[in-house]
Amino acid sequence: MAKSTSKKNPREELEKQYWHVLLTKGHRPSSVYAFTEEIGMEEAEFYKHAASFDALESGYWDRLVEETIKVLHEDEDYTNYPGDQKMLAFFFTFFVHSQKNRSRLVEFFPRPGCSKTLKPMRHRFIEFAKEIIEQGIEDGSIANRNKVSEKYPELLFEQFRSIIEFHRKDQSAEFQDTDALIEKSVRFSADMARSGTLDSAFDLGRFLMRRFTLPGS
Repeated sequence: MAKSTSKKNPREELEKQYWHVLLTKGHRPSSVYAFTEEIGMEEAEFYKHAASFDALESGYWDRLVEETIKVLHEDEDYTNYPGDQKMLAFFFTFFVHSQKNRSRLVEFFPRPGCSKTLKPMRHRFIEFAKEIIEQGIEDGSIANRNKVSEKYPELLFEQFRSIIEFHRKDQSAEFQDTDALIEKSVRFSADMARSGTLDSAFDLGRFLMRRFTLPGS
């Protein structure tokens, strides 16, 4: 039986024990009651820190983005980056950070169409992306297309999700293919936002075609 939740960081310890059960058993506990019995906790104590299993998982995905943004803002050079470099820095930092608990991302990141637990993560990312888009429009690196421009942050989130899906299946050494996809995807987005050029679209398309047509990919 796992040790009972520490009083020092109860939410953090509860989440840690939940993920341990989730990853070792491969599925959610049958109920909050069953979970708290297993870890030696009163059921009422669970609800002091989380309303449900969804809330525990949702908090983790949201925190991954929150902590990534925090790391970026602690870098003095980051403020002076152009928009595309800020997005590159976000993606690279996020995936380095997520490696600490890669099994969570690989096994239990919500599949497309199951986005209930991604709402806080999505909201935090979109707010971050809005700042980058606004900066780009102000400095002229992003064309202001009115209603279309308003959709850029949401499109960037979908791009973010697609990179995560690719990364979950990436078997390349040191995840070099994920790095390549990040660079090509960000360049594609930046080019389309600037002028609508299709050069980077073809480059990205060739890369994805090569990856998804290789044996065993």
